[in-house]
Amino acid sequence: MDRDVRDLTAADAKPTPHFPPIVVNRAARRRPQPRLRVVLLNAAGGRKFREILACLKRPALQSADIILLCEVNTGMKRRPGRDLATDLAEALEMSCAYVRAFGLKRPGIESEIVSYMGSAILSAAPFEDVAAVAMHKPPTPMAWPRRMRGWSRVGTPTGIVTRVKFGGEELTVGVAHLHSRCAPAERARQMATYLESFPAAGRAIFGGDLNTTTTELSSRSLMLATARQMIANPDRFHAPEAYEPLFDHLRERGLEIEGANVANRATFTFSGLIPRSMRPKLDWLAVRELRPIAGTAAVVPPRSPILLRRASDHDFVTVDLEL
Repeated sequence: MDRDVRDLTAADAKPTPHFPPIVVNRAARRRPQPRLRVVLLNAAGGRKFREILACLKRPALQSADIILLCEVNTGMKRRPGRDLATDLAEALEMSCAYVRAFGLKRPGIESEIVSYMGSAILSAAPFEDVAAVAMHKPPTPMAWPRRMRGWSRVGTPTGIVTRVKFGGEELTVGVAHLHSRCAPAERARQMATYLESFPAAGRAIFGGDLNTTTTELSSRSLMLATARQMIANPDRFHAPEAYEPLFDHLRERGLEIEGANVANRATFTFSGLIPRSMRPKLDWLAVRELRPIAGTAAVVPPRSPILLRRASDHDFVTVDLEL
């Protein structure tokens, strides 16, 4: 289960995924319209599984054909041994491809992985194949929640690349979760290594929490400097493209963000006390040879009038595409 897997498309020097994909395929769901609805969410570990599921049944998000999920944890104490991505796919009657990037170990329990963190793709059509794609691992340490201080982890940053067919048309679909605290140049290196395994041509959908903070957040002083910039120049955090070279790599692969995202709209809320004008745009969709339908790109808060608390600190990002 914890064996290494070989990346068939990469050179020997390329990082290797630590864990193999977990794939559950179901029969294709009938599609009444010649369009695809794509939804992206950083699930914040999936601790509020029921709330996320309820949001995905709301009109703005319901009947999604492809759901891209970052920060999907499994095996947590709340639901021991369960795969939250698979549970969500089962509830929505979708196929699921889940890749574990890291296995987490409690302090003092060096030999046993008690939970995993990774990314997933849910699809209304079964997967043709699924590849775990290891990415560059920046030297900047990742942030740990206070409740998990002292834990250790094994693994490496890992995204997913897969193929699906809708209406007889083959699509490449991918998801990646980039480092939240490193410098933009390091995130660009992560994107470059991921895209080495992403086909250079053909219809494609990519999305993820790209953590486009435009800055490095590896120390308290850098965090304070970023906070000052958010006050002095909040626009850069809503439109980070000029500060994050990872977008150059997307364009080189023919992946376009225009029309698939709401321009200048924040997608992350680390505190309700922070004014919306100062919140950053971290979550992105990109497409190739697919046309976003005008007016369908949206940022949707992960809550409803009934479910007042947020299901995640990230918003849903969604768009409908012409097939």
